[in-house]
Amino acid sequence: MHMKPVRLTIGLVMFCFTCIHVYAQKLRVLSYNIHHGANALEENRVDSMGYFIKKMKLDLAGLQEVDSICERSGKVDQMKRLAAITGMYYAFVRHFHYQGGAYGVGILSKYPIEKVESKVLKLLKKGPNGESVSMLFATVQIKKKKKILFATAHYSAYDKATRASQVNETLNYLSENKLPVIFTGDLNATPDTDEIQLLQRHLRTTDTLGIFTFPDRVPVKKIDYILISPPSIKKVNKVRTPRVHYSDHLPYIADVVLKLK
Repeated sequence: MHMKPVRLTIGLVMFCFTCIHVYAQKLRVLSYNIHHGANALEENRVDSMGYFIKKMKLDLAGLQEVDSICERSGKVDQMKRLAAITGMYYAFVRHFHYQGGAYGVGILSKYPIEKVESKVLKLLKKGPNGESVSMLFATVQIKKKKKILFATAHYSAYDKATRASQVNETLNYLSENKLPVIFTGDLNATPDTDEIQLLQRHLRTTDTLGIFTFPDRVPVKKIDYILISPPSIKKVNKVRTPRVHYSDHLPYIADVVLKLK
């Protein structure tokens, strides 16, 4: 007569024991191609970008087309400048040397960055600046003993075969990782393309509507993304593209809730 209630009680205890190991974390994440800190008219807007990022109270930002001490952008270390304005931690990896400095991708983080790695993405059609570009991987400590892998990339704008190769390289790199993943980037392909479909079989998109992000004034397509490892995503609360015109892209922001073990 008493066996059924006893089993139910044990089941509840086991369930609660499992739950205490799962931590839910709200994060506001940005993916933004900053067009070397200039708007579509090539007017410098780095400081405006910084104050915008600060106003949005972001936790993490993946930035593409970042200049570091290049002549065209006034020899400014753009990631250092953005970090100074926002009060965030930062990291930068270069694609290649450019105009006396470097051109690449960067991240900003509200939380400490423990480790930064640069991974190669090959260019099948070689350009004047080299045979590859870089993908940035950063281990970020969200809470004590709670870490995530935050990554950003800028895929080829000119060659579908190269983008497909870059997707496979990205997935190979991520397969070596055991942390929850947030991947941001200007991927230069729309959600209906084969390469993005492949990527989204492994990483969950935060935007199921395909909100347009490019160009900034009258956007006609989505090429900017925030994707998350499926076991880690609990909920997407909100996505949006604020209508600011500091770059030739619109910033893409997602409010997400992660499950961290």
